[in-house]
Amino acid sequence: MGDLRMLFAEDRNKVRNIVQGQFDLFQSMYKPFLEEYENKDLIRFSSSNGLKANICQDFGLPATNALVSSLPSTIKSYMGMKLGEKKILGESGQVVREITIGSREEAARCMQKVLRRTVMISSARQAVSGFLASGGVTAARYLAKKMSKAWKSWRQ
Repeated sequence: MGDLRMLFAEDRNKVRNIVQGQFDLFQSMYKPFLEEYENKDLIRFSSSNGLKANICQDFGLPATNALVSSLPSTIKSYMGMKLGEKKILGESGQVVREITIGSREEAARCMQKVLRRTVMISSARQAVSGFLASGGVTAARYLAKKMSKAWKSWRQ
């Protein structure tokens, strides 16, 4: 989401291919987070026919606030600028900034915008750095190959 290269120079199935190829690694990497969220009653696992686990998420405002509060500070800071913040006294006695969230949908839209912008800036920097580091002719050849591969994936 937001990666400029995905618009014209990457295989449209790139993310799916990466996840499918490394699914076991993704499962082990995200398992602790899922267990933590299950312990906090933010998600629960259910199975149908005892075969495959499904994740059911709590979409209530308290759960949304809890999930947003667990985001990295930069993301929370940008969301706070867009949605507004209020200062509250935390359990430790320190003043804590809490993002003002009206609904789960509002928080999701805001987070998507923030992430899209963050990724876009990063991908633009990487593209410019790659162009400058490799030189114009080499970069143009590389880009042409990437675009050709991308177009093939878009036509499937």
